Amino acid sequence: MNNKWQIVLLMFLVAGLAACSEQTAEKEHFLSDKMQTLEKAKAVDRIIQDSATQQRQRLEEEGG
Repeated sequence: MNNKWQIVLLMFLVAGLAACSEQTAEKEHFLSDKMQTLEKAKAVDRIIQDSATQQRQRLEEEGG
């Protein structure tokens, strides 16, 4: 009988761990979307900065 209770307890433990891992996966997914958005924004910022630098160089070359 004691062995039966150990099996039941182990099943609850495994079920609890499985539920926690699903919640963690959702949180990681949520954060990964935010990180991708941030990386895209950084890429756009680099493009804008590069464009501004090129424009300044052109103006300086023209004598402006």
